[in-house]
This record gives sequence, C-alpha cells and structure tokens, in this order.
Amino acid sequence: MNLSSLIYFSRLYGANTELVTCGGGNTSMKENGVMYVKGSGTALKDAVTESFVAMDLNKLLGIFDEEYPTEDAAREAKFVADCAKAKLPGQENKRPSVEALLHGLFPQKYVLHLHPALINGLTCSANGKEMCEKLFGDSVLWVPACRPGYTLAKIMKDIFDASDKPIKTVLLENHGVFFGANTVDDLAIHLNGMMNVLNAMITDYPQVDSDAEEPGYADLLRKATGKQFVLFNASPTALKYAAGKEAAKPIMKPFNPDQIVYCGPKVMYAATKNALEKANANVIILKGKGIYALGDSAKSAFNCMTLVKDAMKVATYAEAFGGEKPMDQELVDFIVGWEVESYRKSVSK
Repeated sequence: MNLSSLIYFSRLYGANTELVTCGGGNTSMKENGVMYVKGSGTALKDAVTESFVAMDLNKLLGIFDEEYPTEDAAREAKFVADCAKAKLPGQENKRPSVEALLHGLFPQKYVLHLHPALINGLTCSANGKEMCEKLFGDSVLWVPACRPGYTLAKIMKDIFDASDKPIKTVLLENHGVFFGANTVDDLAIHLNGMMNVLNAMITDYPQVDSDAEEPGYADLLRKATGKQFVLFNASPTALKYAAGKEAAKPIMKPFNPDQIVYCGPKVMYAATKNALEKANANVIILKGKGIYALGDSAKSAFNCMTLVKDAMKVATYAEAFGGEKPMDQELVDFIVGWEVESYRKSVSK
C-alpha cells in the first residue's frame, strides 16, 4: 500500500502546534481490508512509513465479537492483547495506537484524530453537548466522557450501528475529535469548517507565551520535589489564573488524558513562597507570580509546560461555551492506572 497520502497529512497536521501538542493525535488509512494506523509513542510531525502499524481490519473489528471481563485491568489487558493479534506479520515490534479500533469503525478511507485546544474548549465545557447540537446539528456526533480503550470503542460501535447514515465527525467529551473522509482534501474541509465555526464563537484569545524571568524559587522547588528541570510562565493568561485561589480553579484539574500523561493528575496552588517548600506536583500555580512546570528531564519539563499552556487555552475557550468542565475524578483515577497511558508516558520521556 502506498502510504504517501497518509504520511503527508499526518506531517501536515502534526507540525501545527495549534492542532497537536507533544505526541498527541493519530491517523489511519484503509485499503483492501488492511488498515495502517499510527503507532503508539510516535509523533505525527515525524511520520514515516515505519511510524504506522499494518492491521487486518476484519480481525480488528472481530474484537466486538469477544467477551470481555468487567474488571478494569483484566478487560484492558485483554483488549490490548486482542488488538495486537490483529497486526499483520512483520509488525510484531510495533504497538498500534490504543484508538486503532475507533479508526476501524469509520467506513471512510482516512481518519484523523486530534486534540486541538480550540475544539477542546467545546468538548471540555459545561454546555458542550448542547452547543455541539446548536452549532453542528446532526452532522457531528457527541460521545459523553467515558473510560477509554474497550469501553469507548464499544459505546462508539453501538452508536455507529444505530446511525442511519455514515458518521464523518465525532466529538469526544474531555478528549478531542475524529474526522473520517475518503479524500485528504475532505479531511481538511471537515477540520477547517469546525475550526471556523468555533473561532466565530470566541471573543477572548489566550496569551500563553512568556519570556518573564523566573522569580528565584526554582532551587526551592528542585529540593522539595526532586525534579531537576523547572520552567516558569508569567504570560498574561498565566497571571490571570495565578491571581488567586478562585481564579486558579479553572485549570486546577485535568481536562483530558494528555494533561494527565504529561503533567500528572494534580495541580498545586501555592499562596506564598513558603508553601513551595512542600511542593508535591509537576504543575504549581504561585499566587501573583505565574505557573511552574517541573520534570525529570528537559523534555519532560517542556512537555509539561506545553500542556499547561494547552490547559490555559482550553479553559479560556471554554468560557464561550458555559465555562470549563474538567474530567471526573473517577475517570482521572482510571487513566492514572491505565497501562496504555503509562506506556505512552514512558516513551515520551
């Protein structure tokens, strides 16, 4: 199979930082019963032929004929194993995206899955579902927040089976968006159309880039946390959320799985310098000063700050859709312990 078109649009969208942060998002292409899907731990912007895993589409979709345990760990272990069984010979050392089965559900040749901050301003908002219906009608399917992996795949399978027309666009609450199309040009039309509609709703655009000097507490944070790499952000939007404890609330809890993977499950608010002596998180909001992002390496600190910026964008955009709606704690706890995200975190360091 010639993957040039798949590689082209993977790199195109992967290089756009307004659409993709760190290693987020995935893509796929189907032809003659074979699906090539992005491998877990690879980056869209760097896509090459080896970035994709070849899978037998019939075997992959046959997962829905299997019986699965109700216990989380056992269910997800079987799901990962069954996905691996659908790989074609020669793909043994590759791990397909955990969302490979979701890609397989779309009847279209190409599928693009992204987590853009602008779109997640809608999917992570209090009135997200209602606004989705108002803005897009029945052309966009809304899927409520749920456990990823097999649970999400089964919910989407049931929705796809019940639909009387091909589904092209799916919004996942507290997650992101899927687009399906038979041409690369149509993918662009779907994506740009949604972004244009949402942009028309936005009146406040966040300013998250900062060149402000760190106020001198980095060594204190290194000693308290053991994290040796510290980044600081005092951008206008960071100062907005650092104005006080109430102001910080919109970004104190994760909006989506990426934030958990790259930042950890919690954010610390510190009202004073002395509170930093007990710092116990990778993200720390210091009252009146700005936001810190910590990591065990330069890359992990950079990724953490990238997702801090993403969270500030999502929270700001969500104001246009009724205010922010973070992930439920039960879902956060599931993802913290989910082997799939632990693997993704390990290969992102």
